[in-house]
Amino acid sequence: MTETLAATRWIHGAPDCARSDDPLIQVVPVDPDTFVLRISKCFSFEANFITLLVGRDRAILFDTGGPADPGSTARVLPLRETVDAILDAHPRRPADRAMELIVAHTHGHGDHVFWDAQFADRPHTILVGLGLPDVQAFWGLPDWPEGGGALDLGDRPLTAVPTPGHEATHIAVFDHRTGILLTGDVLYPGLITVRDWPAFRATARRLRDFAAAHPVRMALGNHVEMSRTPGVLYPLGATWQPDEHPLPLDASHIEALHLACEALGDAPRDVTTESFALVMVAQPGA
Repeated sequence: MTETLAATRWIHGAPDCARSDDPLIQVVPVDPDTFVLRISKCFSFEANFITLLVGRDRAILFDTGGPADPGSTARVLPLRETVDAILDAHPRRPADRAMELIVAHTHGHGDHVFWDAQFADRPHTILVGLGLPDVQAFWGLPDWPEGGGALDLGDRPLTAVPTPGHEATHIAVFDHRTGILLTGDVLYPGLITVRDWPAFRATARRLRDFAAAHPVRMALGNHVEMSRTPGVLYPLGATWQPDEHPLPLDASHIEALHLACEALGDAPRDVTTESFALVMVAQPGA
């Protein structure tokens, strides 16, 4: 599984997006019940990765992506069409209706929730709200930001871990079946913006502790902005990334995030490692 995602040739934009023949969404099946989708960089430079997990009873989609960039020739992302095509072809789809779907989020930033409206009228669908009370209630997280919440898709248990610091409602989600930890925008091979340093530092510790106690096979974030050259990022807003860092990270990168945060201590500053960069933005009370 890790090898499949590490070796995947993702759509990565073009020198001239007007000449790009990339699909708007690339679908990569990790196994028969696990799908990773990537949005074209020629549609949105954010080029989000979106994950669809299917259980015995229902499926869950994490994030819906952002709006088209001003220069994009396409204006609408065919996300629901793509997700419905996957689920309609799935052997677990009920014969008489659409498969039940939960649309959830790693966090509430605009590039992760913009196409939620496509699912508002989908039958047999739960659209999780974006406010912290919504996230707490759905995942069962009364002690935020501590504790863990549980959800079972049917022989596919998930655990949600509060991970604020990049955004106040951010969660990471562990899929016990595959060992995939979805880390959203708190850990990925790219430019990680930190908006609340104490919360982010605690998140890095919380993720390290979780990975030490669970068999995390890989960490999947929502973007790739790092090149294969250690420590070298593509420029912000790039629409062509021909030599990208592999998407999957692992427990060693979770540990590296924790160690980088602890090394900064109470004096946060921008820092770049081989596989990710931390950038401090406006902090509470600053």
